[in-house]
Amino acid sequence: MRIAYLFLAVFVLTAAARADGLPLRDGRYPGEVLVFDLTAAQKKVINLYRTCQLENFGTMNIYSPYVFRLTPSQSQALKEKKGFSPKYFQIYETVRGFNDAGRHWNLALRFSRDQIEIPLDLVVTNKEARVEHNEQGWKRHSPCFPKLGKQ
Repeated sequence: MRIAYLFLAVFVLTAAARADGLPLRDGRYPGEVLVFDLTAAQKKVINLYRTCQLENFGTMNIYSPYVFRLTPSQSQALKEKKGFSPKYFQIYETVRGFNDAGRHWNLALRFSRDQIEIPLDLVVTNKEARVEHNEQGWKRHSPCFPKLGKQ
């Protein structure tokens, strides 16, 4: 019986720790990251995501938040560091104070107007991301991003 209580206590504590959002310090991820400058096109995607997806959250939260892509050179730098580079990332504008609770993988944290950081320990392969994505039950083809390809 003690083992069951111990297991339950560990489960509750780890679940509570995950529900607290990202462990940010002043909007920055405390682990190893890659920092990239944003292109004008990437800034447009972020603005579209914020205005379309986030401002209509009540009706849009069924769609994938994984809509952000790295440039080819950014993707290559990540591949050199990690051994692979996922196709899509979720953007969090930590510069705006965002720190949403939930599952986290393949994140691009916008910590300033012109830069993002990729937390390396949260980067997973496209295959792993698909599994996580399917567990969430998100639809991939958002009205905000009609050209979004399959992950």
